[in-house]
Amino acid sequence: MSDKSGVGQVVGIDRRTVVRLLGAAAVGMNGLFSIAAPEVATAAAPRPVGPDKSLPWPPAGAFGGKAIVGPHQPSAALMLDTDELLGLPPQMSFIYGCLRDMDGNMSEWVRNFNLQPDAARQGLFVQSNQGKDELRVLPNIFMAAATEAVASSEGGNGIWHSPDGAKGKPYKLEMSADGGTIHWSEDGALDVTGTLMGPGLQWYIAEPSGSELYVSQIYEMKGVALGKPVRGVIAFDKAYLPKGIRMYGGKDPLFRPKAHHRTWYTWGTRYKDGSYDAGHFVLGTDRIGFALLTNERGQLVLDTNVTGSVELISTEPWPKRVSVRTSSGAEWEFIPDPKGRMPDMLGTGATTAFTPQTEGRWRRPGDKREPEVWFAWGEVAERGRTNQAWNYRF
Repeated sequence: MSDKSGVGQVVGIDRRTVVRLLGAAAVGMNGLFSIAAPEVATAAAPRPVGPDKSLPWPPAGAFGGKAIVGPHQPSAALMLDTDELLGLPPQMSFIYGCLRDMDGNMSEWVRNFNLQPDAARQGLFVQSNQGKDELRVLPNIFMAAATEAVASSEGGNGIWHSPDGAKGKPYKLEMSADGGTIHWSEDGALDVTGTLMGPGLQWYIAEPSGSELYVSQIYEMKGVALGKPVRGVIAFDKAYLPKGIRMYGGKDPLFRPKAHHRTWYTWGTRYKDGSYDAGHFVLGTDRIGFALLTNERGQLVLDTNVTGSVELISTEPWPKRVSVRTSSGAEWEFIPDPKGRMPDMLGTGATTAFTPQTEGRWRRPGDKREPEVWFAWGEVAERGRTNQAWNYRF
């Protein structure tokens, strides 16, 4: 059934670098990119009514990117654990999100922790649109910050921090044992505290050439960033991938040459009436796609039969509008922030996926609730890869 805020089907109780970040951000650190885009925007085509009989059946062990999605019990122990899950080793964990000051200026923060030697660049990455028309990197902040990490459990609480004597300004991240609260500080730049929005959320895609498990905990935050009081939302996520398969490297289930995502967003919105929505949206080729959502009542949407479209600005790589429709008929739309583009996060398309990333807000069309705190950090595929496409017969 659905509730009045449109969260949708109740299954029980009860997003990247960010991810994208530190695959793409590592590239961004080596230079800022200017991308010349083709002329015509594309939108997602409707799904064919029946199977295309000219396509081959999928090979054994392949399911067209069909995901398994659900909640998980949040905890610090989960985020600290370095053991395999579902036969997959953890590759990296990362905390990331958007903070806004009283004047509406945004800052986007990411800190990445490597759990495998071939993972993305470890460390801090910061962007801000203060005094600008888009989000731009702040190298004086993140290049001065420590990159080394020590992770430990103290009384059941999770602690991540720079080691004593490490080069760069120190940082510390503390998570309560139950995952319910989090505190993140970066010396001289950031000091925010937050509470969990709903249960943890997780998705899993099984593929013979490399599966992926992704776990996420989303928090509402407040504190000080870049010298000003701020509020916002952040996620602390963890990705599990086979050794040798790097996120955004062209071999993981969302970023392959033919089978790939069309959009991916992690987001959360607190409304002025006290309610909230939070979760993940993915649209992709074949059977890739899901709505994985929670709200203040612990209700869930666990839907892997979503449809939707990606509309780009006609002469630029950025999204004009993204829409997702669940199998129950609930519609959601992404509204890009006018100053939310991230040009310094554009990958090259050669060593990292070209994924134009934009901050904004997800909403239900017609929803009268007023947003108070929100973040929606995500990406779209490059032009020519935003349409639904089928590689196999299903």
